[in-house]
Amino acid sequence: MWLLLATLGAAQCLAALAQGDGVAGPEGGVPPLGDCVCVPYYQCKDGKVSEDGGGLLDARRKLPPKEEIPLDGLGDRNQQCPGVDQVCCAEPSAVTETPYVASCGIRNDNGINSRILTKDGKGEAEFGEWPWQAAVLKYESEILKFECGGTLIASRYVLTVAHCVARFTGADRVPLKVRLGEWDTQSMKEFYPHEDYDVGNIYIHQYFRNSSLWNDIALLELTRPVSFAPHISPICLPKLEDAFEGSSCVVTGWGKDAYRTGKFANIMKEVTVPVIDNPTCQNLLRQTRLGRYFRLHEGFICAGTEDGVDSCKGDGGGPLSCYAADGRYHLAGLVAWGIDCGTPDVPGVYMRVAKYLDWISEVTRLPISEFYPK
Repeated sequence: MWLLLATLGAAQCLAALAQGDGVAGPEGGVPPLGDCVCVPYYQCKDGKVSEDGGGLLDARRKLPPKEEIPLDGLGDRNQQCPGVDQVCCAEPSAVTETPYVASCGIRNDNGINSRILTKDGKGEAEFGEWPWQAAVLKYESEILKFECGGTLIASRYVLTVAHCVARFTGADRVPLKVRLGEWDTQSMKEFYPHEDYDVGNIYIHQYFRNSSLWNDIALLELTRPVSFAPHISPICLPKLEDAFEGSSCVVTGWGKDAYRTGKFANIMKEVTVPVIDNPTCQNLLRQTRLGRYFRLHEGFICAGTEDGVDSCKGDGGGPLSCYAADGRYHLAGLVAWGIDCGTPDVPGVYMRVAKYLDWISEVTRLPISEFYPK
């Protein structure tokens, strides 16, 4: 009901202004009648709509009664406004906003608007801290449901793992969406809204093996370019020669906090994990049910051996982000698989993105230089 009344009030205000007679205002120049708008009296300052929020920024402050302050509207035209607390006020000058220019691999270290949204010591990321983190969603009974993670690498492309999306490529394909700029999945009150994009094409690596998860990588092509914003931007791809072994990198996502009994996170989590070399990783994995003959494929990279610090179910496709010498984060890996979650001395296994640069360039029809800092 309030929305209806507000809409009617706005319509009446516009109608009154359109029918005005253009009465001359005070000396100093008053815009013609059609250039003023009906606004609450406290939003009008010196005859113009206030743009800086002066006097209104402290939400705990009680506004003074209307009769105790001078009306800053445009004199006789105030009576044409339908609300008793409205005045006719000149619109502010139009400002052309500069489009946001994204640069790859820039982390918002303290998040965006962290005055309100702060870490609680439980491994939660800040809002907007990892702007390339994506969520892959599927339709189920006309409801969007979380399927796995993804990583934004360009304006039309999101990397994920093949085992997450391969089943959506057949005759019974279910439409997928990619959500960017998400943080708290149970709230719509983030400083910037998330954005949903339809997936137009799904590209699965031609040598993907579902049983062994070799070449477990896929590209999602979006139907429209991403609108980059402070909380939505791509990560840089690595170079073939980049060696991340020995680095401490960060895994993000909304995956479960335990393998069998855990719950998916509402707020994006982050964990720091050490990257280990493949021979060491292979030896550690041979101590598990995989056995002493297990061979780690060269397309994998491993990270994390600490108790309780690991990626887990639902994180698949999300980024393993490593800080590089150029001051940016590079995509060392995509969350792929593991033996349970967070088991001591059992690393998590990720797709080694550097091994798939040629494939990415071929599928996207873009030179690999497009995925590096400009």
